[in-house]
Amino acid sequence: LGGVDIIMGGGDPGARSSIRIRGTNSLNSSSEPLIVVDGVPYSTTIDDNFDFSTANDEDLGALLNIAPTDIESVEVLKDASATAIWGTKGGNGVLVINTKKGSMGKTRFSFSSKLTTNYEPNPIPMLDGNEYTALMQEAIWNSANYIGLKTGNPYLKLLYDTPEIGYNPNWYLFDEYNQNTDWLKEVRRDAVTWDNNFSMSGGGEKANYRLSLGYLSDEGVTIGTNLDRLNSTLRIDYNFSRKLKFGADFAYTQSNKDDNFASNVRSEAFSKMPNKSPYWIDENGNRTSQYFSHQTRDFEGEYRPTRNYNPVAMVHESYNNTTSKEGKITFRMDYNILSNLTYNGYASINLRTTRNTKFLPQVATGVVWTSQYANQSTDAMSDRTAIQTQNKLMFVKKWNDMHDIIATGVFRTSQSQSSSYTSTTSGNASSGLADPIVGSTVESMNSGESESRNISSVFLVNYTLLRRYVLQTSLTMEANSSMGKDNRMGVFPTVGVSWNIDNEPFIKEYKDWLEIAKLRFSVGQSGNSPSGSSYYGAYTALGEYMNYSGIHPIRMQLDNLKWETSTEYNFGADLSLFKGKLKFTFDYYKKNVRDLLQRNVSIPSSTGYATISYFNSGEMVNKGWEFRTDGVLFENKDWNVSSYLNFSRNLNEITKLPENLSQDNYTFGNGRYAIQIEEGRPFGSFYGYRYNGVYQNIEATYARNSEDEIMNDVNGDPIVMKNGTQTVFPGDAIYEDINHDGVINEYDIVYIGNYMPIITGGAGLSVRYKQISMNAFFHGRFGHKIINRTRINNESMYSVANQSQAVLRRWRNEGDDTDIPRALYNEGFNYLGSDRFVEDASYVRLKSISVNYNFPRELSNKLGFSSMSAFVTGYNLFTWTGYTGQDPEVSIPGSANRLAEDNANTPISRRISFGINLNF
Repeated sequence: LGGVDIIMGGGDPGARSSIRIRGTNSLNSSSEPLIVVDGVPYSTTIDDNFDFSTANDEDLGALLNIAPTDIESVEVLKDASATAIWGTKGGNGVLVINTKKGSMGKTRFSFSSKLTTNYEPNPIPMLDGNEYTALMQEAIWNSANYIGLKTGNPYLKLLYDTPEIGYNPNWYLFDEYNQNTDWLKEVRRDAVTWDNNFSMSGGGEKANYRLSLGYLSDEGVTIGTNLDRLNSTLRIDYNFSRKLKFGADFAYTQSNKDDNFASNVRSEAFSKMPNKSPYWIDENGNRTSQYFSHQTRDFEGEYRPTRNYNPVAMVHESYNNTTSKEGKITFRMDYNILSNLTYNGYASINLRTTRNTKFLPQVATGVVWTSQYANQSTDAMSDRTAIQTQNKLMFVKKWNDMHDIIATGVFRTSQSQSSSYTSTTSGNASSGLADPIVGSTVESMNSGESESRNISSVFLVNYTLLRRYVLQTSLTMEANSSMGKDNRMGVFPTVGVSWNIDNEPFIKEYKDWLEIAKLRFSVGQSGNSPSGSSYYGAYTALGEYMNYSGIHPIRMQLDNLKWETSTEYNFGADLSLFKGKLKFTFDYYKKNVRDLLQRNVSIPSSTGYATISYFNSGEMVNKGWEFRTDGVLFENKDWNVSSYLNFSRNLNEITKLPENLSQDNYTFGNGRYAIQIEEGRPFGSFYGYRYNGVYQNIEATYARNSEDEIMNDVNGDPIVMKNGTQTVFPGDAIYEDINHDGVINEYDIVYIGNYMPIITGGAGLSVRYKQISMNAFFHGRFGHKIINRTRINNESMYSVANQSQAVLRRWRNEGDDTDIPRALYNEGFNYLGSDRFVEDASYVRLKSISVNYNFPRELSNKLGFSSMSAFVTGYNLFTWTGYTGQDPEVSIPGSANRLAEDNANTPISRRISFGINLNF
């Protein structure tokens, strides 16, 4: 899908992914597209297992909680003219999905089943136990030298008094700290997914129906992750008369999702001491079934919710379960008022209940029983009710063969209400008592309610002259509860024209090979409101006063808040040759966004608030092009070979920002990047230091001016560079001194790249020979960069965390040819946020390849089926990339205060599926 950029942020079942149609259109509000199912906007969470760029019916069915065999068609709307019918919600693009209806005739049954095996890509090679202890001893010794070898040196004491990294067979825990543990291997697995779907349909002249049932069981490759989902849909259509039709859709989905209690199990497994055992070791040197953990602290430190725990115990003993139940009912009516005037409308209600239960037993943490992390329980529940209505009138009129006019008026309403509560307790008497009500200590208790409303009217007129010249205009008026009261109503016009050249008289002589030739142009506006509910009346709990608690407002009333408004220009061309065997589509677009929504900006404390939730200021532009070609390469009675290729380019630039916009969010320190937005740069830019390698000797550490001359102090001695407040030595990291003052600090931070790709593209090949078919799809993303946070953690050599085998190339002596600094425990600034860890994440991936066999009809009929087929499909089997992490796909940041980082999330798995389709 040209112009559609999809990034899968991980491989755990039910996790979230990112999608953009024609780039990011807002700094702090939603840039996700609108999904419409059978004419009704659909609210859903797009998970990491979903990819629009390769999505087939099964993928879309899983996303929308419907049977994949129910999907009839999928269409992507991009430009302002095409999305105008959906109002402001379509400003980021629209994915239109239509499901199958019942049909006349006897009842038809269909069943499909698919078994998928999931395999994780090769992991990052980490140090073994012996390499780790050698590294830690070297790092601590270097730090002891760094501060000076003297009496009371804390590093000398640490080096000689830490048995966890020493070799003392007489120590009572020697066996537990003399291992070679592959912690990542201990918390991952090969997984299996089952997906089954059944449907039945039928009907007569008056009524038809379609019933669909589906069940999915999806294991994650990280132990403790799993998703079970049951979905059902029923669609009924009834014709009361020629003029009046009624329809009803019923859908119910229930899902049960398991996650790890700790969200960073895999990154903890990467950093865990490899010489440490997950289990206690018996007197014979064998593992026991009891998890090993110090109840107080060891060399790694004390237990914390995000670090220093036993990840093997965590994935096996703790749990984080989310159960969701969702029901949706839609009633539809179509009425032909006159021969050229029709009405259709619907009313839809969506009810969703979600419950999350979490339990952290003492055995998973190893802490003492009096700790708040011993038998900690959480119970959370949320309910959401959403009601949508639509009323649409359409007038269609034709005059001779010259004039065609379609006038449409649409009025929509939507309202949602949500409520939630969360309670967390600890100190349960037993690991078998997981209910928060039995906890001896209340850690936290919260609740909340929210409500949002939206009304809109859309008026469209489509006029066609001589079937060649088309004019489309629209006007959208929309009001949203999250807007300021002075600007709650937004007005957004669009206009589009197209020329069907293939219908011109002078083209008749070319019609034997020219099928479609069309030029399109449109310009239109759309609006974007703040994400979430009303921004009036937001309150939170206040501390106690005289034994009474209270609430206080946390947001300033935003009377003047305006719609974030985009104006999009689109020029396109469509060409189809040789009876559709060769097709070309090209689009160029430019979208100007003004009144950008800035979020949580600091304001004077005299107002009574620390920040303002939203205010309008700034401008941004998205522009680019899209190209797609489809072709039938070879075709005869037995063979059909076809292919397609698409490329797209999106350029984003922030063109205007308020002069007084405060971005004081950087504190000098290792691993930190400045988070800021800047005029002339794209959204998602990285700001940090330029890394220039390692100081080889003393002379190399001397500060130099802009002429590359050594700088001297008042005594004539060379000035030695400083990283922050600390003097550098041979083996330390070199950062470019931008202002040549001899000190690396925030004044040396520069732009070092962004995550926006230069080009995205895809290619597909389809081959059919008689009853056998093969389909393959490749996807590529080129020129984008991401911060490899996993490398930062695995190459810092600063803490007790295990490191990757890359640090075996670390600097040790003058003349070492390496770009990795020396090991330095808890000292120095050898891993500042710099371009050292900003990597080109370009890749080409074989997203899917499938082989399908349709059994002969005679065999199918003999077995009692009208048709049978079997298939095998491979997903993500090969990836070509220079990126050094496990997976180059990293989630797109949703706001300006987040960075695109690889945080050692579960990578996308290689999957192989086997399945059958039966119809009877």
